[in-house]
Amino acid sequence: MVYGFLLLIAAGALALWGIGELVGRPLDPIDALFTATSAVCVTGLSTVDVGTALPLPSQLVLLLLIQLGGLGVMAATTSFYLMLGAKVGFKERLAWAESMGLDTPRGAIRLLLLVIRVSLIAETVMAVPLFVGFARREGAVRGAYMAIFHSISAFCNAGFSPYSDSLVSFATEPLVMLPITVLIVVGGLGFPVLDDVLKSVRSRRWRPSSYTRVVLTFTPVLILLGSVVFLLGEINGVLRDMPWPHKLINALFMSVTPRTAGFNSVPLGRMSGVSLLFTSFLMWVGANPSSTGGGVKVTTFAVLWSSCTSEIRGRSDVCLARRHVDWRTQRKAITVAVLYTLAVFVAVFMLAVFEPEVDISSLVFEAISAMGTVGLSLGVTPHLSPDGKMVLIFLMYWGRVGIVTFLYSIFRRHEPGRVSLPNLDMPIG
Repeated sequence: MVYGFLLLIAAGALALWGIGELVGRPLDPIDALFTATSAVCVTGLSTVDVGTALPLPSQLVLLLLIQLGGLGVMAATTSFYLMLGAKVGFKERLAWAESMGLDTPRGAIRLLLLVIRVSLIAETVMAVPLFVGFARREGAVRGAYMAIFHSISAFCNAGFSPYSDSLVSFATEPLVMLPITVLIVVGGLGFPVLDDVLKSVRSRRWRPSSYTRVVLTFTPVLILLGSVVFLLGEINGVLRDMPWPHKLINALFMSVTPRTAGFNSVPLGRMSGVSLLFTSFLMWVGANPSSTGGGVKVTTFAVLWSSCTSEIRGRSDVCLARRHVDWRTQRKAITVAVLYTLAVFVAVFMLAVFEPEVDISSLVFEAISAMGTVGLSLGVTPHLSPDGKMVLIFLMYWGRVGIVTFLYSIFRRHEPGRVSLPNLDMPIG
């Protein structure tokens, strides 16, 4: 998976650069690489205006990269084998299962077919109301294109839009805001969760796994909390002139999109410090494992939260969804959170060196957005130096493949068992 994304990024960058040269709208190589990385890693950050800098063929390549990046390289490769009628071997099944967080390859192909089916159905169904919403202003032909583009971009949590202001112009158009909100949430739930829910619907018996219960508990809480914070923080700010129904819709939208889609329906530069701070937190948390989103993931946050509450209450065990969370899972959550945050810190330090004229808070926001594969921006990214752009490129890549997975592929070695050492007991905090 680590190398598959690299190959797809390289091919995408070459295609975007080549098309620009052929049609007489050249794209700087670093911008082609940045755009391809952002698309494959379903981020949405861009150094160029997609609608004006990229000709239609380049936009179609961008859509393809978003779709392949959203499904994942292993899913795309395995799907290609299936379309050719080739037999999918054990290694391919195992690789796909590992990319989806499955313990065994059993049922991997069934889940793959579900991923493809859900993706196509969700994107097609939601493109219908989007077409109505966009066609009101753009006409039938361009409205259809915009509906398809935004449907794919939203489900894959990419956040790319041909509009230079993202969706600010459609903030009062419910047939644009609500379908995109639904697509972002569904794409960010994770395919194993969707599989679990569909099984329960078909059997008419609600027996979700513990993992699904955790996801379906924490996801609505984060959405509701974000909506309330954004509504209170912007009721006299960017939402002031909107009627109450649109205030509520945009508060919901701006709570959902940081996890981790990257569309914005209000100008981010006019948002209050409270809203930007909480948006950064939501970008840090992100979506769920085996989804089209990024971040440390909701399950990581859930384990950390439960560990903290158990420690505060003096409990010896950590429980989630009426299940004991073993130490290995807790250690994984801590490792992911620490490495993720450390990567952002190092990136901000490097950006501050390369971009001394940019406000540090803006650099922090851009770095979290890149690492979380979100795509929200305060307008800094297009003006970065080539060195600054490379920093964000690495962040987007690490955020998509997972920094732990990336480091695991480099440093992991099978070591013989070691002698057990005495326990270390020392004060903490």
